[in-house]
Amino acid sequence: MARAFLLAFLAALLPAVTFAQSSGGDIAYCNRLADLYERYIGRSDNLPIRPNPGGGLEADFAAAQCRQSEPSGIPVLERVLRGNGFTLPPHG
Repeated sequence: MARAFLLAFLAALLPAVTFAQSSGGDIAYCNRLADLYERYIGRSDNLPIRPNPGGGLEADFAAAQCRQSEPSGIPVLERVLRGNGFTLPPHG
């Protein structure tokens, strides 16, 4: 009984451990994308409103997600950066 419980517990932890290991690279990549976006396209602390904003609120939100270690903003930032002629940094 205890062995079955232990196996079930470890099986439940496996996806969390796998996610934690793989998301470190995703978070770093996301932050690199956010750096590019904020420097050249989006809003920044130094220049809160750009004369020709190319990213919009969705991309601003995606960059903010990256800054909070939430890599779900990656697809949005990739799309916006590619759409503005940028070559994406290596992922990984």
